[in-house]
Amino acid sequence: MTGRNTAAGKELMSIVERVESVIAAKQTMTDDIAAILAEAKHRGYVPKAIRHVIKVRAMKPHDRQESEAIIATYLHALGDEAESPLFRHVNQMAVDVTSREEVAEALKSLVPSNGSIIVEAGGKGVKLTRDKDGHVETHDLSTPWPAATGGQAPAPGRPSRPTAKPAEAPDVDGDGAEALGREAFRANEPVIRNPFPFGDDRRPRWDLGWRLESGSDGMGPGTGQA
Repeated sequence: MTGRNTAAGKELMSIVERVESVIAAKQTMTDDIAAILAEAKHRGYVPKAIRHVIKVRAMKPHDRQESEAIIATYLHALGDEAESPLFRHVNQMAVDVTSREEVAEALKSLVPSNGSIIVEAGGKGVKLTRDKDGHVETHDLSTPWPAATGGQAPAPGRPSRPTAKPAEAPDVDGDGAEALGREAFRANEPVIRNPFPFGDDRRPRWDLGWRLESGSDGMGPGTGQA
């Protein structure tokens, strides 16, 4: 005989109610986010842009660089970008304007078949890749790629699921928090992985370290940078 009062029925009901509870909590979170974005819109911000910023901040640095480089290359191919990534890169070098094309072609000649090279100048880099047909594509890197170690660039991955209990914040001072932020960028961690809770004075210092290591000016809100 089956029914709600049986052992199997009670177990199934427990599972169903747990799922329903999570769905209800998710709906509450969705409503809260909508309310925050509505307030932001009222204050003059663009909700769609805020959602995009949140998505970008959740990306690993190298995934973000690759995405931006591909978009720039595609825009150039469509005629929506005045210069290719390679020409913008050569422009940072101490090269006469009339020699830019020769330098660009010389760099392309160094790319092996079915391989790639990374050239750095002005603190930034450009990745040149040759396909099986011999065509060379160029991608901007907003910050230099890690030093070659024989490995490949990290592939995009799914963001880890949040744990039920947040990890304890590292036992360091402000300088230590900044150093951890720098280490996090070098480890390809997204900026949203800040281990310090909101309201902690060390949280903006971690953000500062991450941004400075990424090559930006580090002048984020609450960093004390002028």
